[in-house]
Amino acid sequence: MNLERARGIAPFHWLTIFFLFGLIGLTLLSRDQIPLWRSLLSRYALCIALVLGLKLLSDRKIMRKASAFLYDFSPIIFVIFIYQSLGDLIQYLRPDTDAWLIKIDFSIFGTHPTVWMEKWIVPWLTDIMSFAYVSYYFLPVILIGTLYLKDRQVEFNASMFVLTFGYYVSFIGYILFPAIGPRYTLAHLYSIPLEGSFLTDLVRDGLNALEHNKRDVMPSGHTQIALIVLYLTYRYERFLFYVFVPIIIGLIISTVYLRYHYVIDLFAGALIAVGCMIIGPRLYGWWNGFSTPHEMNA
Repeated sequence: MNLERARGIAPFHWLTIFFLFGLIGLTLLSRDQIPLWRSLLSRYALCIALVLGLKLLSDRKIMRKASAFLYDFSPIIFVIFIYQSLGDLIQYLRPDTDAWLIKIDFSIFGTHPTVWMEKWIVPWLTDIMSFAYVSYYFLPVILIGTLYLKDRQVEFNASMFVLTFGYYVSFIGYILFPAIGPRYTLAHLYSIPLEGSFLTDLVRDGLNALEHNKRDVMPSGHTQIALIVLYLTYRYERFLFYVFVPIIIGLIISTVYLRYHYVIDLFAGALIAVGCMIIGPRLYGWWNGFSTPHEMNA
């Protein structure tokens, strides 16, 4: 990926740097409310230093291939790192908005969609929905990994930028509209447990253990990122597009079936995904110094 590296820090890393500075500013402004504000500031400063350090390392001739690979794929690490840090930030900024989201869903459907879906719950379907739900964590990696292995530099860099942009936009949504989701707030209404095989238990227990940030409901990042991936595969890897379509349909349904999201979260995630598909490539084209149509159609 020499083109962008020769120009300096890659655009997708600039996104990370700017977002980190935004989080630093937010943490400083709200430090009286945040118990671990000093720790957050240290982590965010370290993250910025790592971005710059990776840039310097990738420019060195020694171990160029290894360091270049790490530099190109490091946005995945930074997205995970920042997402996890939000668990020590969001809950102290403002009250949860679940009550409003519940009212919106009920006003639209006249019932609670996650409760209504109980009529469809059977163990084998719960396993399928669990598989679909967890596919969210692999679909973006499969896309960018495929582009990287094919040495499609332009497409790789554009996809990484749009995906990174999408993740950070969703994080802003989590900060503005903190919510823990119907699996907690509507638990008293459920009469049928979500039981499946070891796969369901593995997904549920694994996510509960690994996700430090529990206020990641609004918008639905699963819906948003999945639709962005679908858009990028349609543009760059048409075979993956056809493979991903049924998986992503199941993924979106699973967010309600498994009681992680209100339906309004899905609507918001889909709307934001469209915005990211429109703004992201154009922002990347402007940022990278050449026209978006050339970049997106290469």
